[in-house]
Amino acid sequence: MTGFTADLRRRVERAGGDYPPLYPAVILSASALVTAVSALQRHSADGALGWVIAGLVFALITLVLDLSLPPSSYACFGVITSTVCFLMVPVHTDAAPLQLVLMAAIGAAMYPLRTGLVVTAAAIGVLVVFGVFGGLESPALYALGVACGWLVGYMVLIQKRLADNRDRILRERADRAASDERRRIAREIHDVIAHSLSITMLNVTGARRALEQDRDVDEAVEALSDAERQGRQAMTEIRSIVHVLGAEENRKPTAPPPGAGDLGALLDDYRKAGVHISSRIDGDLAALPEPVSAALYRIAQESLANVVKHSEAKRASVSVAAGDPVTIVVSNPVTGSRPRRHDGTGIAGMTQRAALLGGHLETEHGRGTWTVRATLPARLDTCAPSPQRDGARL
Repeated sequence: MTGFTADLRRRVERAGGDYPPLYPAVILSASALVTAVSALQRHSADGALGWVIAGLVFALITLVLDLSLPPSSYACFGVITSTVCFLMVPVHTDAAPLQLVLMAAIGAAMYPLRTGLVVTAAAIGVLVVFGVFGGLESPALYALGVACGWLVGYMVLIQKRLADNRDRILRERADRAASDERRRIAREIHDVIAHSLSITMLNVTGARRALEQDRDVDEAVEALSDAERQGRQAMTEIRSIVHVLGAEENRKPTAPPPGAGDLGALLDDYRKAGVHISSRIDGDLAALPEPVSAALYRIAQESLANVVKHSEAKRASVSVAAGDPVTIVVSNPVTGSRPRRHDGTGIAGMTQRAALLGGHLETEHGRGTWTVRATLPARLDTCAPSPQRDGARL
């Protein structure tokens, strides 16, 4: 019994197309009820048996096809034919035309506009013919009911389209949010890995040279210790970033991301690794909003990682002004006159960070110097970029 019930439910759901199962269940039940009442009204009429059987057969065939095949307009014309059979035997206060009202509603709700109008016109045509030649009482009233049925069905169709459109918009928003989150995590992981590997490679190179050239074990051990510390720090940051992807509830709080207050430690790490950095920091970095503070740190981190990657001089200058707006300038000497190619994702990631906060970032190559200059807002109320500006930069 359970298997039969489940199979019947699946068939009813299929008969309703994209509508909830309640819609086809109500329509099929109402149609069966009207068919039964129409047959009972004619049980004692003279010569009615053949037409009643024909009406029931057409209605039953239509029901079986509804539950067996995908939705199609044949169902409407099958029921109209059944109604015609019943109308061949006129009775007082006939219920058979109510089938036409249901078919007009179904045609408007489930099929294209032209098909729905054709079904409605056919139903009204049947009523007119039997009102003139078949003795049907009040055909105009029944015709008005058919028109109202079409209107109700069309309103249901419009409501469904609006709901589908709303669902589509919500899915698109969810997809955009997921895409933005993936890009954010990719930027964070890229910045962490680029920074840690840059310093680690410098420390490992320094240790190798200390052992090969100076035979200075203590200096090599110190460089390797710094490399180990950077590796552990990178693993901790990556674990914190990836942790937000977990679905477990009641997760333990993770360490806050580094911000502008950590710039001094960042510069010291590069100095210990052998990069000569001159720096100037003006203003109160602690007063900056957290998003701006984090972006400032990441831009400095990525710019210095690029210095290690692209500059042979291993020398850079960093200037930060925590005013309104906040500015950061990182420059380093480069050899040759050709501008650097943007083959990686570092420049794009820094540009996106600045754009998402309502700021901007630009790079410049001239007179043997590569410069990264970023401008960020200093207040939270200016940290929301306009959609046009954000979309243009992303």
